[in-house]
Amino acid sequence: MAMELGFDPGALLRLKALHKAGIVLGILGAIAAGYWQFFFKDLQESIDTLNREVAQQEETIHSRQMMLKQLPALRKELAELKLQEAEAARKLPSKKEIPALLTDISNAGHEQGLTFLLFAPKPELPADIHAEVPVEMQIQGAWHETALFMQAIARMPRIVTINDILMTPDKQGALLTTAKATTYRFLDADELAASAQKKAKAKAAAKPADKPKKDE
Repeated sequence: MAMELGFDPGALLRLKALHKAGIVLGILGAIAAGYWQFFFKDLQESIDTLNREVAQQEETIHSRQMMLKQLPALRKELAELKLQEAEAARKLPSKKEIPALLTDISNAGHEQGLTFLLFAPKPELPADIHAEVPVEMQIQGAWHETALFMQAIARMPRIVTINDILMTPDKQGALLTTAKATTYRFLDADELAASAQKKAKAKAAAKPADKPKKDE
């Protein structure tokens, strides 16, 4: 018994070659469209995703390779910074060394024969990681001895600066010198913690308060 195909195969065979070719191309196009829709499209999307992941991994690898190349220079820079920090710590007195340093400054003036009319340490001025320790001075003596005193301070192993220098002759013919000597010290761990807490509170207080919502 012949199967009902829904069309006449003989009519298809009687078509011209051009029409037959068109039908064949249409069938092939439908097959290709189905292949694209159900297989190749998903495959292409998977390939694109993998390509993106590979590109990201290559970028990460390149960045890490650059970091590895820079690592020796960074280690050298870190070592130099640690040496500078150690040198600064050596030149800056600690909190407990300040009284002895002030005594050394006073002794340097007495060794030159100067008379201290005023030697008054002032309150410390804390900064980020250090504190300034100012001392108001008024000394009396000859110009040459005063200059030697200034040189002795500059040659001290600890950092001491002399500022606000004012020299005037007095009635006895000597030189009256007013100046401010300043040394510096690192803040200790407790002082650093207290300073950070103080800054945090100041920052929080500086934030504008939320405006109250108006009743609708």
